[in-house]
Amino acid sequence: MSDNPMVPKGEERMVQALRALYSSYGYAKYKMNRFEEYDLYARNKDFLVSGNIITFTDTDGSLMALKPDVTLSIVKGFREESQCVSRVAYDEKVYRVSSASSTFREITQVGLECLGDIGNVQLGEVALLAQKSLKLISERSMLAISHMDITEAFLLDISSLKARKEALSYLEKRNISAMDKLVSDYPECSEAIMKLGSLMKLNGSNKETLSSLRAMGAKEKAVEELEEIVSILDEEKVRIDFSVLGGMNYYNGITFRGYIYGVPGPVVSGGQYDRLMARMGKKAKAIGFAVYLDSLEKLLEETEEYDVDVALVYSEDCSMLDVIKTAEEIRESGRSVSTMKKLPQKLKSRETVFLKGGENA
Repeated sequence: MSDNPMVPKGEERMVQALRALYSSYGYAKYKMNRFEEYDLYARNKDFLVSGNIITFTDTDGSLMALKPDVTLSIVKGFREESQCVSRVAYDEKVYRVSSASSTFREITQVGLECLGDIGNVQLGEVALLAQKSLKLISERSMLAISHMDITEAFLLDISSLKARKEALSYLEKRNISAMDKLVSDYPECSEAIMKLGSLMKLNGSNKETLSSLRAMGAKEKAVEELEEIVSILDEEKVRIDFSVLGGMNYYNGITFRGYIYGVPGPVVSGGQYDRLMARMGKKAKAIGFAVYLDSLEKLLEETEEYDVDVALVYSEDCSMLDVIKTAEEIRESGRSVSTMKKLPQKLKSRETVFLKGGENA
């Protein structure tokens, strides 16, 4: 890891890269306070990653909380306009139990929200940005995607509420043996349980999965929506996976999680949350996702082996035009460049380029 305080560390670079990506799609930066009224989170605890919240009493006696989440604040402050779409992106500090340390931490959370008159264009755009976010982190990534409307329709066919709850849990855990046992435990709704359980057995290509869903009688509109979105994504880095679920009190439609090879658990999580909007008195639709940088600590530390890709060291006889032109040509290849007259002792670069009189030495 670099000791140079002037060079951004791995997490900072990742935040900068994600921020630039979202900005290129027209997402405006959203800034918020570090705390909110506790009641906002108390009413929506099952929407949060963790129910553990740091609280304090304000000077006026009201109970406040250090924010454990950003989405709820964005929805709370959203102002609806007919046929308009609001695009906001954020990189904020949130306060919750870290997946890496199991203790309260100040965690950098990056993400975006698209709210308003949402259609297939916006759904596809956000799914594409989720996949691109993963690729920025690592090429060894996979976006797992599902459609809650398909899952919910199959789930509601199970007449027993207890069986329904158990079946949903087994689907999320991909516990095939437990789901098979549930079939025998509830013979009155065994057919419906088997149908839901068949969702976790869909392990062919995305095209084969879509064909199987149609054969199973899944909602055609939802299948078409899923098919259309998958078609615009990198097919080698997306899979349809119905173990990807969101809380049904909040989520509907497209839901996804992003994974990086070697990192336990999802690093990206998101989907449509029209039901959350409705619960908070909004008529508009919404979709978004968050990138959890705390789960990437070890990966980001490994990327900090170098401060910069190329150290461009130029001599006194180089003109400003020579230096800037050379640096820009290197940056266009996707590499970062730091220009300097003298190579600092503590700077770690993948490559050092010496420029003299406008020529690479």
